Amino acid sequence: MVPGPGLHQGTAALCLLCAAMLAACAGIASAHAPMSVGSNEDPANATVFLEPEKSYVLYTELPGDDHAQYYRFPLKAGQRLYGSLQVPGPGSLIPDLAIIGPGIAPSDTVPPFVEVPDGSGAMIIRGEPPGAPPYEPFTPQAIHEVGRFDLTVPTDGDYYLAVFGPGGARYSLAPGYVEEFTVDEWLLIPWSVVSIHLWEGQSFAYIFAPLVVVVLGGLALFVLRRRQRGPWPDPPGWLILVAGLLYLGGAAMTGLQVVHAVQRTGWDPGVVLTLAFIAGPVLPGAYAVLLGVRSPRADGSAGRGIAMVLVGAVGLALWAGLLAGPVLAVVAGVLVLAQRAREPAPA
Repeated sequence: MVPGPGLHQGTAALCLLCAAMLAACAGIASAHAPMSVGSNEDPANATVFLEPEKSYVLYTELPGDDHAQYYRFPLKAGQRLYGSLQVPGPGSLIPDLAIIGPGIAPSDTVPPFVEVPDGSGAMIIRGEPPGAPPYEPFTPQAIHEVGRFDLTVPTDGDYYLAVFGPGGARYSLAPGYVEEFTVDEWLLIPWSVVSIHLWEGQSFAYIFAPLVVVVLGGLALFVLRRRQRGPWPDPPGWLILVAGLLYLGGAAMTGLQVVHAVQRTGWDPGVVLTLAFIAGPVLPGAYAVLLGVRSPRADGSAGRGIAMVLVGAVGLALWAGLLAGPVLAVVAGVLVLAQRAREPAPA
């Protein structure tokens, strides 16, 4: 028996309310805005941080021995140059860090291949083998920190971080302390997280295996059920189903990363926060799957179309379904609303 509209609407409202509450809880987590590196092997081509206090993170590797990569921060006297340097794991090659700028008191010996602009000093922060890694709930991942810096700059000017060390050393640089995102940074975080796990050394197949299993397995079960019971859904119905499976598959990907990280960090209370990230997409995703499975045709009511648009909006806020899921949910809702608008008015 197909549930009536009232049941569907009540379920949708409950799912969306719970997901919104979980999103608010998950928003407490600290995070960094992702950033690309570019070609930055001399100060003239340094990667520039125009908002030097904003919290960024970038993942890259050194191209070879006797090479340095440069990051420029235009700072005013009294501003902080703050952040950390990390590596993928305990057995990783460990880079060093130079802080370069006007008024910097020299410390240690600067390698000859590290360029120090005229009028600047340089202090060296040697990378140290990481200790027991803490758990990062936002990604999730184990954090292997090898260096940290926190300097109040003495004068106005351009300050540089130069990362150097053995060739092929993979590192993560996370400068800044003000947590904020642009819209595109927020929306692209799911794919930024995938790039982080690739940087850690995980394979593409390993990262996406849960998504593939959930989506293909869910579609296979649906096809078997429909062959026995029919009829097949129309295009909006298929989109609703696939959107829901993408939500659930994305949550399964995050679940696998929790297991992967906890194997390295041990249990951490931050896991509870990650579980909130997982539960957020699961609720609207389960609702969409339920609607797609139980409806022989996508419900043509305006309320159902609006509900699917809201499922898509919540999914974007929660990074559900690698962006594809929320987009499909919105498209399904729009198609349902368009179908409703084309229906003749009752006499």
